[in-house]
Amino acid sequence: MSDQWPPGGPLGPEEDRPAALIPSRAARHQKQQRRLFGGRGAKPPADPPAPARPEPAREAPPRRERPREAPPGQEPPRQRRPRPVPGGPAPGDGEPPGDGARRQRPRVRAVPHLPGRDPSAPPREEPDGEPRRRPALKAPQLQVPKVQVPKVGDLRGSSLGLAGTLVVVAAVLVLGANALPSAKPPATPATRDPYSARWACPLLGGQTTAVTIANVGTAPAALRTTVRENGKKSAPKLEQLAAGATKQLSLKPAKPGLVQVEAFSAPVVVSAPGIGCAAGPGNRWWLPASDTRLGTDTKVIIANPDSEPAVVDLVPHLTSGSIRSDDREVFIKPGEAQVRTLGDDAPAGLKPSIEVVARAGRVVVGAAVSGPGKQPTLLPAQGTARPWWSFAGGVSGGGSQTQVLVTNPNATPLQVDLRVTTPKGTFRPPGEFGEPIANGGTAELDIPALDVKGPFAVQVRSASGAPFVAALRVTEGDGNQTTSRIDLGTGQAEQGWLVPGATGGGELVLANLSPGELEARLGDLTAGGPGAGDPVRVPPGRITVQKVPDGIENLVIQTGTAGLVAAPRNGGPIVPGSAIGGLPAGGPVVPGPAAAP
Repeated sequence: MSDQWPPGGPLGPEEDRPAALIPSRAARHQKQQRRLFGGRGAKPPADPPAPARPEPAREAPPRRERPREAPPGQEPPRQRRPRPVPGGPAPGDGEPPGDGARRQRPRVRAVPHLPGRDPSAPPREEPDGEPRRRPALKAPQLQVPKVQVPKVGDLRGSSLGLAGTLVVVAAVLVLGANALPSAKPPATPATRDPYSARWACPLLGGQTTAVTIANVGTAPAALRTTVRENGKKSAPKLEQLAAGATKQLSLKPAKPGLVQVEAFSAPVVVSAPGIGCAAGPGNRWWLPASDTRLGTDTKVIIANPDSEPAVVDLVPHLTSGSIRSDDREVFIKPGEAQVRTLGDDAPAGLKPSIEVVARAGRVVVGAAVSGPGKQPTLLPAQGTARPWWSFAGGVSGGGSQTQVLVTNPNATPLQVDLRVTTPKGTFRPPGEFGEPIANGGTAELDIPALDVKGPFAVQVRSASGAPFVAALRVTEGDGNQTTSRIDLGTGQAEQGWLVPGATGGGELVLANLSPGELEARLGDLTAGGPGAGDPVRVPPGRITVQKVPDGIENLVIQTGTAGLVAAPRNGGPIVPGSAIGGLPAGGPVVPGPAAAP
């Protein structure tokens, strides 16, 4: 045994010198306390010495060696450098390198491992060979955590990873959307009078037609009026029509034609006595009262206001059914009108109703029935079928005759129920009104003489709820001179009516077909609506005759609830509120022209 110190001093060679241990957390805390407050911390009690495990011999230059594997069930020992014990032999004395004897070393307190470091790895060293020491503690700092979204490539090939990625991305998007300022809803459009549909009126050659244009809106209307006559070209006329104002047109074309009125910025109503006008063209119309008896002549006028040609069939409806014509189509060029004599398509000696079917395009129609020594009767067209119809233009007494003209467009027989309303009440008149009407057939239902003289109202309903077409025909005069007129009535529950061009002093028939009392208000459209005179109370199931107030240019009738039916006592144009969208008209402004495509 040598009494000389080994090279490098009592601790051995420098490369074999054990590294200094990292001070424990308590020691660091006490040192920090002394630094901050100037006091001395209590020394931690010394741990009893524990036997040190000998380290295997190592060769230079490799100085690090992987720890030995422990037997199963035992915790692998930690590889730490031995620490010299005061007063004891230096590590390695009397033991040759590689000896399996266990060295005795003091027990030290475990130091928590840094995140992300293998606890079995040897302590790190600085480039100069000195062991790396833990930096001094610093005051904690508040940091905003960062959300790191995993990349798709890191989770490729894993369905769970892909699902997780989608969840994280969705969460990030939700957080981002919540952080963004919410979008403001679009501004509510201003409420004004809507654009009206265009109106078209057929014109008979050589026949004078008075056309009335009434602005039923609350803003000025920009009008574009076009009068077309076969063989002539005419440019549209542009003008302004104030709210509540009317304009009169007196037209007498030499050849068949039409007049079309388009309005912008406000709705208008266009009407004409006799042949009437329609709010735009359609593909099916009914002419309720034609006549092919000896000495009479019925002419049907078909006008095409669109920019495409139209092909039309005329289908007569008799009491026994309809007659389908073969190869008798009528071709109408765009912007022109054609007149067809009914005797070419219907048998003579009958009074059929005529259905006008547009196989291509759209048209407006009308008719005129003339006879020797008689004024021609102008027939407006009915453009829809309804389960019930109401009329207020009936007349009883004084040699007048009133008929309900019914056309059944269905493939099954039709049975109707008819009621009459007078100033005394509503009742079913005597007569056979329950007889079935053949499929495709027509019928004239004569109203017998009533015990009251004067006007009355009529309501006809389908027993099965099937839609049909109806009109009211009133014939007045003696055998030498008679006149006829057609009342198209309404197939809806109305709250308002418009009588364009009404003059003071005339009489108006108001019928209440609702179960409750109605209060009708009369007014002038030019003056802004109802307000002329006191309200007119109409009991349920009754009619009332009211004089038109003086100074009226366009009569407006309105009620609070539906069920009012109105008509001029001596005939004349009248427009139900449903044909113009109700009175008063209103709604959001719709961009684009008023004309139908």
